[in-house]
Amino acid sequence: MTPGLLGRSAAAPGALSLVVWSLVSLEIRAQYRECQYPILGVFGEFCPRNPDPVRRWKALVRERFRGQEMALQMVERTFKVSTYLLEAPAMLHFSGPTGVGKSFLAKLLAEAVFARHEPICGFLELRMSVSWRHTPKEKVAETIEREILRPLVEQLAVCPASIIVIDDIHFLNGQHVRELRGIFDETNPEISCSTGTYKNKRWSTSKAFFIVTSDLDEKMASLSTTMSSQEATNVIRKLAQEKWGSKSLMAAPSHLVPFLPLDPDHLLKIAQDQLQGLEEKIAKMLNQLNSSPGIKIDWIGSLKHESSLASDIYEAVKEETKIYGARPINDFMQMEVYPLAIDVSMELLQNGSRGNTGKKSSLHWAREVCACCCQCRHVFVVTWSSRRGVLCSVL
Repeated sequence: MTPGLLGRSAAAPGALSLVVWSLVSLEIRAQYRECQYPILGVFGEFCPRNPDPVRRWKALVRERFRGQEMALQMVERTFKVSTYLLEAPAMLHFSGPTGVGKSFLAKLLAEAVFARHEPICGFLELRMSVSWRHTPKEKVAETIEREILRPLVEQLAVCPASIIVIDDIHFLNGQHVRELRGIFDETNPEISCSTGTYKNKRWSTSKAFFIVTSDLDEKMASLSTTMSSQEATNVIRKLAQEKWGSKSLMAAPSHLVPFLPLDPDHLLKIAQDQLQGLEEKIAKMLNQLNSSPGIKIDWIGSLKHESSLASDIYEAVKEETKIYGARPINDFMQMEVYPLAIDVSMELLQNGSRGNTGKKSSLHWAREVCACCCQCRHVFVVTWSSRRGVLCSVL
């Protein structure tokens, strides 16, 4: 073989490898963003969507959301139109007190639309902060570019039909909001940024679904659980006009979705849902640890709780829920109940092998942990069973 032929034959595999690795690199980047690029149709569609997002949305709401019946009806109407008919960006303004489900409902909407979760493909959440109130006028454009426009462009470049949440927009003033109006323009919706990978390119927002959230009645001084939809909308509209001006898009009735304070029954159901979710988390943790290398335990564990625990958790944080909605319940679960459940589960791992599952010492220790760690002074019910027979015990 001549040197020339040898050089060409050696170069061909190298060129092929370069192409392959380039494609792999793009796929890795796409997977990192949790949205696949349509590379020659090889790696599938970007942001795979559920075939019937409206039905999926209804199922998720029944299973995981509590309260806000009026808000749910308004969101469902817009969601249907946006999914099947609208050729312009949809925008809703979720407003109401803290801890009433605004951000959670927005995330459920994204879960209904997109088939890939953890994190949700096609979902972008931008959190505003109090620092916006101290932004100098000469820095407004730069801040909007960095905090809002550039992340939006990067998201829409990958998933044009994304669900975008701008959280806590009440930290933005009228000037800030006016700068964003073009994003939601029904006649020529588009967005661009002057920095980053996609600088100076214009991207359409016509397929996107925007949700902005605000805590306009943060102290629950104006809204009540007994208000009608029109009464609540009027209250939020007045507060929005005072905040951003009478002609602001944030005050338009067609975009407003008022969220009312949660009543005690809904708060109790939220506590029950949290406890049910905890049982699933603990079961998953035990299964993972039980299958880890070097750990050989001949039992399957589970964690239960007394039926009155949810109501006692609510009573423990009842006064705080009057100000912060369901957030005190979430905080109590994470700070008090979660650590307790983990301690009891780890005790099972240490003392639950087949040779000593019948011993009472580990059960007494777990009882003391519950009494010391849980403000409600409840004792969890710990059960386990052998894979070869029935070996159960109740705390």
